Amino acid sequence: MSCPSRSRVLGTEVQDEHMKDEGSYAEKVQSSNGRGVPVPERVLEEEFVLSRMSLEFPDGEEGEPVITIGKEVLDAMNGLFRQCMIVKVMGRHISVEAMNRRLKELWKPRGGMSVLDLPRQFFMVRFDVEEDYLRAVTGGLWRVFGSILMVKTWSPDFDPVRDEIRTRPVWVRIANLPVNFYHKTILMGIAGGLGKPIKVDLTSLRVERARFARVCVEVDIKRQLKGTLMVNGERYYVSYEGLYHN
Repeated sequence: MSCPSRSRVLGTEVQDEHMKDEGSYAEKVQSSNGRGVPVPERVLEEEFVLSRMSLEFPDGEEGEPVITIGKEVLDAMNGLFRQCMIVKVMGRHISVEAMNRRLKELWKPRGGMSVLDLPRQFFMVRFDVEEDYLRAVTGGLWRVFGSILMVKTWSPDFDPVRDEIRTRPVWVRIANLPVNFYHKTILMGIAGGLGKPIKVDLTSLRVERARFARVCVEVDIKRQLKGTLMVNGERYYVSYEGLYHN
């Protein structure tokens, strides 16, 4: 005889004010432990989380529990990791202590930085300061321990057990764009046709040069790179710094 299904919400319904939104991301992180590690409990209150979780026993309480975490909670938690990157040293087995020490020597962050070990020799690097994060992500081809350091921006979809780093941040040049396109949001939107835009070069933001716009984009290096794009009916040519493409 099968047991009846049971379910319950792990807290009472609360309003959104239980999500602590005062202050900037940097303030929330820096007021925690100073190592680039956010303290989630300082951002999301317990009642907010519990009211958006449920625990079910489809086969009765002796069976496998099924837990559901609400989208609002996951979206808020994902925001805590937006200044994180995934790295892996090709062909080397590195301890988390050695990786942490070497990356701090390489990047010399002004704020807190921490390295977390993940399965299959992947590491997550977390930064207090956005400038440190962007410099590490967009700084080019890094080498550590005599090997190439593969890097990508963190995504909640990344699974270190199954995935590989197929993407790489690359500076792209979009030639001959009109100067009235030189707005950060416009340039990031245009670059979105090439991959995941990360940062617009300061020279382009200041419109100090207009032969090309320079944007850092995370591209899939396993796919053929796009050599052109269309904007408002006009075709513009794209080149990739440090990469060759057909």
